Amino acid sequence: MMNEVSDIAGQHELIAENMTLQIVKEINNLVKELKDERKRHLHEGAKLQAQLQASLSQLDKAKKAYEKAFKEAEKAQENFVKADADLNLSRAEVEKARTLSVMKNQACEDCKTEYANQLQKTNELQRQHYITTLPNVFQQLQEMDERRITCIQNFIKLSADIQRHVFPIVSKCLDGIVKASETVDPRQDSRLVIEKFKSGFSPPVDYPFEDLSNLKNSEGNTGLHSVPSFKTETIKGTITAGKLKKRSGIFGIFSSNKHHIDETKDYCDLPPNQRKKKLTQKIEHIQNQIQQETAASPESGISRSRTSIPEVDVYDDEEKFDNIDEEDNADFDLDPLPVLGTARALYPFDAQSEGSIPMEEGEEFDVVELDQGDGWTRVRRGDIEEGFVPTSYVQCFLYNNC
Repeated sequence: MMNEVSDIAGQHELIAENMTLQIVKEINNLVKELKDERKRHLHEGAKLQAQLQASLSQLDKAKKAYEKAFKEAEKAQENFVKADADLNLSRAEVEKARTLSVMKNQACEDCKTEYANQLQKTNELQRQHYITTLPNVFQQLQEMDERRITCIQNFIKLSADIQRHVFPIVSKCLDGIVKASETVDPRQDSRLVIEKFKSGFSPPVDYPFEDLSNLKNSEGNTGLHSVPSFKTETIKGTITAGKLKKRSGIFGIFSSNKHHIDETKDYCDLPPNQRKKKLTQKIEHIQNQIQQETAASPESGISRSRTSIPEVDVYDDEEKFDNIDEEDNADFDLDPLPVLGTARALYPFDAQSEGSIPMEEGEEFDVVELDQGDGWTRVRRGDIEEGFVPTSYVQCFLYNNC
């Protein structure tokens, strides 16, 4: 199934690659082209607007000049009429007023003509601007946008075709996943679990009936100095009680004790310091069991081989404990571990277990021991602190020779 999922992921990578080459690249070229074209059309529209605005300014200027000349001509004509009616003025003064009136009227006519010509030009330019030139610019912008939309439409179709091209392979991978699921054998898987957790014990024999009254009568008949045939006086001290061995393994699933210590586990998946701590707790638990069984045994010299002490390999665990001690002592006696690279914390970590060290996001360390498959990496903070951190919480940068 994982192989098929990997193949599907490969097809998705192919889709991404084809889209990058056939779509993303073309979109970038299209965007650049459309930007330049749009900039050119907007510049042309701004130029047309400036021309129309300049023509309107000239028209306003010509109109104001005509208004000023008209007022001056009217005033000059009024002065001439008054001078001609005034008998006290000489003929030269009257002639001067008449000449000035003629000049002002001529200037007014020239301004009027200029204003009329400018008005005609402005009206023609305005008609061309709003009927022909500016609509052409908008038409070009519209055509450009329609071309952009058409290209996007083609890109969408192309993206669908690229994905459709890998559908047969993806469908074949999915068929492979279904085929892989059909090979799952529930009975065989359950047998694997049984083989892993089976205890190997034979079914226990029937418990014999022990008649204590017969035992007492037998003692009375043999006298005070006779030795009884049994080596026990209580039910707990009977030979049968010695057969009540503790059965571990799969029988533990029926227990509700949350603090049960698995006597068959050696905690090899933990870092050395944590493993040492767990094994120490395991040894203390076993020693407590031994003390409880010893205290519960009768004082009549019953053999330890017949008491119900759990069958656990205490010395094997103590040997592991001693080996860990020797390894730890060897670490302190030897030179510091060489630096294999650097690591940067991706997330904060609050150390809760022995042997681990806390860290803050973004903090950097020296890597002195790689992950051995247990999910922990050994790092050193400066030259003062060393410990384990979760491998998934850091990003390692190893040197080339590591």
